[in-house]
Amino acid sequence: MIKEYPWYDAPMIENLKHLIEYAAENYGNSPAFTFERKGEDITVDFIQLKNDIYALGTYFYSLGLKNGDKIAVIGENSYEWIVTYFAAVDGSNVIVPIDKELGATEVANLIKSCEAKAFVYAESKAKLIEEAKAMMPSVEYYVPMADFGDIISKGNEMIDSGNDAFEKNVIDENALCTLIYTSGTTGTPKGVMLCQRNLTYDMVHSCRTFLEPPGTVVVLPLHHTFGFMAGILCQIHRGFPVYINNNLRNVLSDIKKAKPAHICVVPLFVETFYKSLWKTVKKQKKDKMLKALIKISNVLRKVGIDLRKQLFQSVKNGFGGNLEMIIAGGAPLDLKYAKGFEDLGIAVINGYGITECSPIVSLDRNKKYKFGAAGIPVPGTQVQIYNPNEDGEGEIIVKGDHVMMGYYNNPEATEAAFVDGWFRTGDIGTMDSDGFVHITGRIKNIIILSNGKNVYPEEIETVVLQRVEGVNEIVVYGEDDVICAEIYTETPDEKDRIKKDVQELNATLPPMKQIKRISFRDTEFEKTTTKKIKRYTR
Repeated sequence: MIKEYPWYDAPMIENLKHLIEYAAENYGNSPAFTFERKGEDITVDFIQLKNDIYALGTYFYSLGLKNGDKIAVIGENSYEWIVTYFAAVDGSNVIVPIDKELGATEVANLIKSCEAKAFVYAESKAKLIEEAKAMMPSVEYYVPMADFGDIISKGNEMIDSGNDAFEKNVIDENALCTLIYTSGTTGTPKGVMLCQRNLTYDMVHSCRTFLEPPGTVVVLPLHHTFGFMAGILCQIHRGFPVYINNNLRNVLSDIKKAKPAHICVVPLFVETFYKSLWKTVKKQKKDKMLKALIKISNVLRKVGIDLRKQLFQSVKNGFGGNLEMIIAGGAPLDLKYAKGFEDLGIAVINGYGITECSPIVSLDRNKKYKFGAAGIPVPGTQVQIYNPNEDGEGEIIVKGDHVMMGYYNNPEATEAAFVDGWFRTGDIGTMDSDGFVHITGRIKNIIILSNGKNVYPEEIETVVLQRVEGVNEIVVYGEDDVICAEIYTETPDEKDRIKKDVQELNATLPPMKQIKRISFRDTEFEKTTTKKIKRYTR
């Protein structure tokens, strides 16, 4: 049994407008966001953040954007994107974050679906907007982020002239505030409706679950709920500084420059960072020495002596020198990377979430975690296993104030998503005696064999990735009543060896989980912007 300890302190926040007011009052001139603009780093404090939000919100009001109007936003991560989000929801309008990787037709379809009245866009998306305009008749106002300097000035002028409508706006915490379209890894995107109570509840209780060290680089796309919750909302609540990465090609260079104490990423980034680390060490011909130091360190830790900070500082310098924690979510995390970083003195906090739950359902704690698990339910969250089988596996269902209002204009899908008041996540898993959630797979991906047995492909994929060298990506599926696997490897000359290793692995698996057919692909699988494989495009 893992020892219990108190939840961390995290003041309750009523709504997202209250969050901005709370941060400005309590953190004042402390840095909130830092970002690069024309080769220069710009830092904005919490008071300026509030002022810019109020100015933009007042400008939105002057356009007549009030009473739940939908304001779409698209673009790379940026300060302007963040201000747009809060200016919309703090004015009781609805923000519709759009995936920047979508094409013009896809964007237009989402806008038509929600009937957005305004569209705020980054300069990089100007061409896309022009292509999509004719297909978006509901949009009355196009607001380029490139004009934000002038727009903020206009908003401030209105405020200085006595326009206090935005400031006096009273938030209804239970009204729709954001409409988030799911990434569609297994089908057509649905519009998830969240209210301010959903978001602030999840933010506060996630902060009560674990305490991250101050200072981060926001890497994940902000239209993604995990990226926005962990990288923006929780950081504002803590009063921690955030460096905004606006291009994934610059992630490592931004991390080295910003020197964060923690970062929030999806597991693919954890794997990439770890492989990059060892590639650099090997290139320097220091890999054997590092492996020896890790062995010595692990032996010393068993007797209560922890020298990781002293032994591996040079390794941590590759991540800016201050990195203490990596928070991973959005997909299963390979144990070897979590354990590998922990060996070097960098804790890997894992969790489980889903957009419909705002998104965080469970998290590791600083002093309560298990490799291979997805944390414990955050306080106030109820988690159960629905219709478990003989092994305790079943669908994960959730109750709590962070569970969505429903799917936009889709009552049938909303009804199907709940059972007796519990949200059906569509994920298969178990809960152990210590209360930890373990994810096995997705219901939509289950392979049902002719003998009635259910096989979860993610479970097999995880085993192969952990135990067969050279497999970079894998998708397991059923065909002709047998288990098949499609593999991508960066070392194609080792295909025969990989096949042989999979055959040897089969001997350790139950017959129904053994891979009978293997095919290889020459390119990586297509992925969402949060780096999940799009299984249906296999």
